[in-house]
Amino acid sequence: METYRTWLEVRFPDNDGRDDAWQRYDQVVNPYLSMAPASESQYDDDYIWLPGTPAERARDDLNEALDIVIDEQYLARVVREGTMDVRVRLLENAFGEAGEVVAVCTPTPQQKAEAYLSAAVRGYDAVRSDLRDRIRIARHAGVSVNSLIDAAASRVDADEIHALLEADRLSEAVREVIKGWPDQEGRTDVVVADNNSVHVLLRTSFSQEMNYEEMCLADDSYGYEDCEDGDWWGYKDGVRDAEALLKLLTAHYIVTRGNAPATAHDLAPKDPHQPGHVRITLRSADELMPTVS
Repeated sequence: METYRTWLEVRFPDNDGRDDAWQRYDQVVNPYLSMAPASESQYDDDYIWLPGTPAERARDDLNEALDIVIDEQYLARVVREGTMDVRVRLLENAFGEAGEVVAVCTPTPQQKAEAYLSAAVRGYDAVRSDLRDRIRIARHAGVSVNSLIDAAASRVDADEIHALLEADRLSEAVREVIKGWPDQEGRTDVVVADNNSVHVLLRTSFSQEMNYEEMCLADDSYGYEDCEDGDWWGYKDGVRDAEALLKLLTAHYIVTRGNAPATAHDLAPKDPHQPGHVRITLRSADELMPTVS
């Protein structure tokens, strides 16, 4: 069966405005759809239909890779020197070595424009998120609310700052409540989302993480769905931990997941990469700082 290897390459204009030589982006990119054998029309497990020709596979790989290459280390150079060219070359992969080029794909002007726009939006979101964090830190340091509003004028409006600081106070109160739950490994976290909602996260313990990795290496099994019966890595232990933490939280707050009351399965970590999470809201303004016994 034929397999293919994807090379992602970029090219910058030189100082004279002419195109410079193509250079490999970092290293050989792990192929996306082109990783599948050419003779197979779908993955056995996921039933995802694959395009049938090398050219179609190259186009799909380009679409997958375009945002990545524009959003990472070359972006700073793009800012200095202008838009770079991007292309994907799909090569035959014989005995682990890249062979003859079977397809070359370059993005359309629209694809490039959309990729640069999406990178700019992500960059803007990251800067705005950092600004929100700085506002919270400054408030903790004693800067007045009016000064914060003036400093962030035209960037973050006053209503959002007030809502952010209120959510921050709630998050601090929730942290105090969580201190009543034994957490020697620091598995919990309280975060304020971009919409000023407050969430509690619960991660796996060290032993659960090690058991999970051993399970994956031994059985090629991933995800908590495979472990419900045998509980090979300790998912049920996570549910029991979540039950105790959830009981503590619901004594003080409304705890939800989506539009429904949260369950222990919502708060239990699904695997080391997917912590459980629930949303915390006040029963009333008077319960912002509950009394913790």
